[in-house]
Amino acid sequence: MVIPESAKKFMDHKPVIAFATCDQQGIPNVAPMLQYWWYNENTLVIGDFFMKMTRKNIEQNPMASFCCWDSQTQEAYKFSGPARYTTQGPEYDMANNNMRQKKPDKNYKGVVIMTITHVYDMKSGPTAGNLISG
Repeated sequence: MVIPESAKKFMDHKPVIAFATCDQQGIPNVAPMLQYWWYNENTLVIGDFFMKMTRKNIEQNPMASFCCWDSQTQEAYKFSGPARYTTQGPEYDMANNNMRQKKPDKNYKGVVIMTITHVYDMKSGPTAGNLISG
């Protein structure tokens, strides 16, 4: 799947994302995330310093979603797809290398690796909720 360039460019400005997961019973959890990077064309990696419920939910139920928006321009996107949690591998190494540029003495406990399968327009108006890609 190809993520629209407008959505990727928007995320380059590092807005806080609202990252949503659910446990096996369908009870939702939403947490703000700021430490994330594109690993490749459709994979987002999120660094974990303090995740508790998010990590537990992903280990029980791999489906996740996140939304990002700009309240001034009203631009907004929702991304969804499967996620997994890991404490090693190239995605983990990439996230730690990026973090060490800001904080050389820090390491993530792990990372969430999310494969984006769907992107939706969430801008207020008649196209809100429309599938853009996926």
